[in-house]
Amino acid sequence: MKLNDITPGVLLAKDVCDPNGTPLIRAGAIITERHVRALKSWGIAEIAIQSAAPASNALTRSSASVQELKAMLDIQFSLSNPDHPAVQALYEICLKRALEHC
Repeated sequence: MKLNDITPGVLLAKDVCDPNGTPLIRAGAIITERHVRALKSWGIAEIAIQSAAPASNALTRSSASVQELKAMLDIQFSLSNPDHPAVQALYEICLKRALEHC
């Protein structure tokens, strides 16, 4: 879908990557106005949209969705020392924030 036609709250179907293939926004993210501005600044004109995002955080999170979040964080933290207290604290902060935005 063309970036100019996107409204915040839609679900990203595929990773958005830079020209080198580095992921900028992962599939499954709910697109915000900030994402739209960033994508425009990166020169990205189109992204793949899956569907509208859930309207409310009142939906219960399944253990599968929590596991998916942890799997994504594990990838992000894969080059870090998981035994280091600072890394553990940062991981927990990131997980908490991710769960708040689901």
